[in-house]
Amino acid sequence: MAQEIAARDAPRDKPIHATLNLPPSTLEVSMPAPSSLTEWNASVRFRDARLRRKWSQAELARELNLSPATIANWEHRRSQPHSSQIEKICDVLGIKGEIKAFLYRLALADSSHNIELTPRENALCLALAELHYGSIWKWEPLILPGITQVRAYQEQILKVVEELTEQLSRFGWTFKKERQSELKQRRTKYRMSILIGSSVFFHLKDMELADRREQVEYLRECNAREGWEIRVMHSASTLPGPFEVYVPGDSPTAGPPFVYTEIHDLSWCIEERDRVQAYHELIKKNWKHATPLKEFLDAERDRLA
Repeated sequence: MAQEIAARDAPRDKPIHATLNLPPSTLEVSMPAPSSLTEWNASVRFRDARLRRKWSQAELARELNLSPATIANWEHRRSQPHSSQIEKICDVLGIKGEIKAFLYRLALADSSHNIELTPRENALCLALAELHYGSIWKWEPLILPGITQVRAYQEQILKVVEELTEQLSRFGWTFKKERQSELKQRRTKYRMSILIGSSVFFHLKDMELADRREQVEYLRECNAREGWEIRVMHSASTLPGPFEVYVPGDSPTAGPPFVYTEIHDLSWCIEERDRVQAYHELIKKNWKHATPLKEFLDAERDRLA
């Protein structure tokens, strides 16, 4: 994590590769076959940055002294920029810090960079996917998903349990807050289905009363959003550790379907269609037996007060 912060805060006048502080072996990793998810990750970032500038493909092409067809090819994953072009592209589009460094890594590895190598890259990928996929399923047995947390939860629960320094806790919350803000601004229709283990709520007793109430109310607010539904797994289930399923649905800007999962010392994205389908069916099967959030909170009102 400290390495990621260093890359984010590195002076802008240094070449991108000088800000990474990674051993050569990490920069040179390549997979036997390109990752569709990785290719999507790069292409949609360029597209999103262009649209934030309110530029057409032709206008961006003029800024970069390239043809509009080249820009279209990047955005439709027919080709990608060379690593030597990333610095200028990012500067023109206003892409900075760790995202800029991330795009450089992807280009350096020629679209075959193994996205599951670093947890931070996974987090960046998930934040992007939340803005583009049509159907998102999250299962969290032990902690609240980051997009449903308030700052007090970060400070009073996660910081203590994970023994985070003040710097790392602040960095983590800043990222979550940005992620929440961007998701609130999403204008395209999507489904967000969040399944949370019941023990998560009983850990809230470690929070100050006012903060605990704030957290519960924020969960209610999230649950009330269009397309959102939160349920609580309060009975036996066949669910393993935490995972998330991302399905394109009707979204034209989504990438391939994938699953994000993690264990103590490793996290990764699964793209094999049969495995993605298996995870998708598993969470849908257990979803039917879970308790709607409002019903659960009403039943546990006294314990959570």
